[in-house]
Amino acid sequence: MTLSLNTRANGAGVRDGKCLTRRHRVSCAATQQPALLYDFHDQLVPYDQAWAWQKQRVAELCTAATADRRDTVFLLQHPPVYTLGAGSSEAHVKFDLQQPPHPLYRTERGGEVTYHGPGQLVMYPILDLTRHQQDLHWYLRGLEEVVVRALTDTSGLQGQRIEGLTGVWVDGHKLAAIGVRARKWVTYHGLALNVATALGPFSHITPCGIADRPVGSVKTALARAAAAAAADSEADGSSNSSSIQGTQQQQQLQQQQQQQQEEDLHAVSSDPLIVEYRYALLEALEEVFGLQLQPASQQQMQQLLNSGSSSSSSGVNSVLSRTGAVAVA
Repeated sequence: MTLSLNTRANGAGVRDGKCLTRRHRVSCAATQQPALLYDFHDQLVPYDQAWAWQKQRVAELCTAATADRRDTVFLLQHPPVYTLGAGSSEAHVKFDLQQPPHPLYRTERGGEVTYHGPGQLVMYPILDLTRHQQDLHWYLRGLEEVVVRALTDTSGLQGQRIEGLTGVWVDGHKLAAIGVRARKWVTYHGLALNVATALGPFSHITPCGIADRPVGSVKTALARAAAAAAADSEADGSSNSSSIQGTQQQQQLQQQQQQQQEEDLHAVSSDPLIVEYRYALLEALEEVFGLQLQPASQQQMQQLLNSGSSSSSSGVNSVLSRTGAVAVA
């Protein structure tokens, strides 16, 4: 698969040269720690390629192999793929491991099996926690906070945490999965937020090993909120036939969109929500971790794209390192 390189003049927290924090909770001051941003939010990056990028950057930071010591962030979408964590139980996989419906990888991250695909924004922060706080639980809670802020600021959705579990839920549906690993306190892997994701592939697994809590997306959460508002309006006696008809049409449109997503799982999502959440996630990341994201140069982007290509389009790839610390999703 060939990725394209698009010109991006502005950074994550900057539009037209201006600070972009939504509620001015954190300023774009020079005192924030600089972090390098590779922004592929509008492209499908094969999983093994993004995985290789992460491990290469972690190795550089752990061995002082580069003069550029900045934290690094990758933002992207993946083609359909299933991944297992270091200690994942294969009992949570409902298909033949030798004949998976999509590529399957066993990785070194924490957590159980999950699915990545178009319409899902995946963020891989490579942060040196010796410059932040040497506490993986603190880091996990920070990633959850990034998602919670993005949901509130962009869609007015109230993201929730569940005691004893890692991730973010809205009305009982899990919208964000988180699984990380750290080597010498340098993090990799990260978070995945279902924005406009086709949810069908999740039915082939027990997502994150949690059988009694369904998976959702921003798009389905907004549809449920709209339907609930219409029902409340009808219960109050303020609805009329046209509003009821409008709600039914909206639900039918939502079903058609979901069906279209299921039928075309290999197309990069161009849903407008992707762009909105691209900004929201990156801004929240800056705020929560005190970063100042700096977009990679054209040369850096091209070098990264040329550094490797996807080598697996089907089957099982099991590459598992057991060094470092694991945080469970």
